[in-house]
Parts: sequence; structure tokens; C-alpha cells
Amino acid sequence: MTSKRRTVKGVVWSGIERFSVQFIQFVISVILARLLVPEDFGLLAIILVVMNILQTVNEAGFGEALMQKLDRDELDFSTVFVFNIFLGVIMYGLLYLLAPIIAVFFEQLELTPLIRILGLNLIISSLVVVQRTRLIIRIDFKTQAKASLIAVIISGSIGIFCAYKGMGVIALLIQSLLNNGINTLLIWNLAKWQPKLQFSYDRFVRLFNYAYKLILTRLINSVFNEMYSLVIGKVYSPSQLAYFNRAKSFEQLSSNNITSMVQRVSTPLLCEFQTDHEKIGRILLKFIRHTAFIVYPLLFGLFVLAEPIVSVILTDKWLPSVWILQVLCPVGLFDVISTFNRNVFNATGRTDWALQSEVIKKTIFVVILAIAIYFGFDALIYSQVIIALIEFFISVYYTKKQIGLTIFEQIKSVSSIIVASCFMAFSVLFVTSVLSNNFIKLIVGIGVGIFIYFIITYLFNILDFRTFIRSRFGANHL
Repeated sequence: MTSKRRTVKGVVWSGIERFSVQFIQFVISVILARLLVPEDFGLLAIILVVMNILQTVNEAGFGEALMQKLDRDELDFSTVFVFNIFLGVIMYGLLYLLAPIIAVFFEQLELTPLIRILGLNLIISSLVVVQRTRLIIRIDFKTQAKASLIAVIISGSIGIFCAYKGMGVIALLIQSLLNNGINTLLIWNLAKWQPKLQFSYDRFVRLFNYAYKLILTRLINSVFNEMYSLVIGKVYSPSQLAYFNRAKSFEQLSSNNITSMVQRVSTPLLCEFQTDHEKIGRILLKFIRHTAFIVYPLLFGLFVLAEPIVSVILTDKWLPSVWILQVLCPVGLFDVISTFNRNVFNATGRTDWALQSEVIKKTIFVVILAIAIYFGFDALIYSQVIIALIEFFISVYYTKKQIGLTIFEQIKSVSSIIVASCFMAFSVLFVTSVLSNNFIKLIVGIGVGIFIYFIITYLFNILDFRTFIRSRFGANHL
């Protein structure tokens, strides 16, 4: 199979897996948001702050190390498998002991048993890291999609039932554990790889020399990503944390998840051409353009339709999250480019620069965060745009150092998409401004947005869209 066909197939199946899981989880979170008050939902967000940080340590690093090591063999896979289980158990033990301290820190004593229950995901996830890595190396997202889809349907159905029965936060914990457990069992069955339980200290050291910098990089990044929730949960109220997380979930559904889906496919492909910097640059720009073609209009549309989206889907009690959602939309625009640029570190093997860049960025970010806290909750939210902009500039700077690709080339590659998305957004805003009902606003806005963006991209043949449409449906039909 050619590289292009493997990429297309990988993106399609990665998309099926990503969105089947995210859609069901989003539906569950919406149901809970309608059943619970914002304060209750904020309690769950606090648990996820701790879990997401530890999960980064548990999952990141060694999978990428295996992908980057082109002469990997069964002993490498088995070594990583054994170590990951050991790490998962250690992480859970640490979380179990820290649970009461975390609960006291946030002044929410009911957190202790909830953290200990959800923490079991650390052990479950450690059992399947190698199997997933092997599938990613082969760009086999079809197998992962099958496992994820079955797991999310079963666990999602049970989670919704529990929520309907009034179990509240416990419903999401049950859904999460079931989803992770079922997915792990299915991956084990479908991946057709059985570990030999062998461990090589020499192989571990070689992999660790690559992985530890990446783990530290991801850990720093994860801690900072969760720092906003950490600060809001501690300094402000649980309801403000809930509004922030609800807004963030909408932005991530339309931006981060799509970007992450494509990034998973780009990583092994970039690693294949780790010595050809010009080829890496072309592949990187291609992934950025195609991702932006989908994500940018979604973010612009989300910005202008934020109020009807929140009102219709979550009810009016969540309207305080509207302005937060609008602030997060520009963050998503910068993140698309920054995310793919971080992949270059994996391809070139310069994990030392990856760690260096994260230390620089996070040092600046902590200063900005401290200043924002002083000026209050609103300033804290707006500071995310400044931080995303700094992340963007530093990421593309290190990309230029590694492969010679400039910031101008990257911005130019998405400029036409930005213009088309802006025009689409202004059209939606103009049409919906005369409407008063939020439900009608939402339906009309979505319809107008899709129509305008389609027309613009077709007329100006952005990203060869006209060529693509004609090749699929024939010139005589258009």
C-alpha cells in the first residue's frame, strides 16, 4: 500500500475511532450537565485534573520511543510492556495515598473515594500501551476503531442509564472504567500480540534515553494544561470551574479532537523520513493545511454561534460559559499549528530540544498566569490567548531550527482558509442577528455556514476542493 493510501486510510479510521468515542462521551457529559448543577460538575473536573496529569506519565514517552526506533524488535516491545505495568501500579499507589490530601487541598472531602475509583484507569491503561503502539506503527487505526466503538457503545449505554437513575458523578466514573476496561480487552484480542514478559535492562536504558525527555516534556505540558482547572478549582468556585470545563469541552470537540486524530497518523509517517528534512516539511504543511481546512471554519462558527449552542444543548443555566467559549476559539486556531510542529521533535529525535522548548514556554506561562490570577477570573481566561500565541511562536521557531521550515511558510499555507472562514463567520453573524429564538439561530446559522464555506472553497478552489468535488461527483453535475 502506498504512503498516500496508508495516510488516507489511517486518517479515516482514526477519525471513526476518535469521534465515535468523543461523541458518546460528549453526549454523556451533556446529559450529566443537564441533570447536575454546575457545582456538581465542577467536582468531576477536579478529579480529572489529577488523573490527566498522571495518565500523561503513564502513557507518554515509550510508545513514541518505539516508533522512533526503526530497528525495534520483540524484546523492545516486551521490555516496554513490563515497565509500563510496573509504572501503572506505582502511579495508582501514589494516587491512592494522595487522594485524601488532594481532597483536603480542594476542600472537597468527598473526592477521596472518587479519585481512588477512577484511578484504576491508570493500571488498566498500562496494559495496552504497547499493543496500541504496534497498531499505530502499522497505521492500523481500523482495529483500534473497532475496539473503541464497541467499548464506548457498551460503556456509554450503561453510563447513560446510571445517569438517568440519578447516580450523578458516579455514572461518569462507571462509564470511564468500563470503557477503558472493555477497550483494553478488545485490543488485546484484536491486536494479535502476546507479550513474552521479558525485560532487557540494556534495551530499557536505550529507550529511556529517548523517552524520559519526551515524558518530562509531556508532563510539563500536561501539568500546565491542567493548571487552569487547578487554579480555578482552588482559588475560585466549583461553578466557575464547571463553566470553564464546559466551554473547553466544546472547543476540544471541534478542534483538539480533530487535530489529535490527524496527529496520530502524522507521527509514524514523519518518523519514516526522519533524515529527510525537506520531506518532513512538506508532510507537515500538508497535515496542517488539511486539518485547518476542517477545524478553522468550525472554530469561527463556534465563536459566532456560542450562545445558541450553549442554550440549546446545555440549557440557559450554562450561559455564563458562553464568553469563555468565545475566548477559547482563537486558542484552538493557534493550537492546530503548534500541535503538528511538536511532532517534528519525534521525527528528528531532538527530544532534548523538545524539553528545552517546554521549559522556556512554561516559565513564561507561569509568569503570565500569576499576573492573570492577580487581576481575577476574567483575566485568567483571556490569558490563554496570549499563552497560545507564545506557544505558537516558540513551536515554529524550533521547527525552523530542525528542518528549516519558516513561520511565514506555515502561515501562508493556511491564509486562504482563514479568509474563507472569516467571511463565513461574518455571513452567519449577519443572517442570525435578525433572529431571536436560539434554536432557530442555531439551525439557520449552521446551514448558512456550511453553504457559504462550501461556495467559497469551491469557487476559489481552496486546497484543490473544486478538483476534489469534480473528481468525486463529475463536472457535469456541478
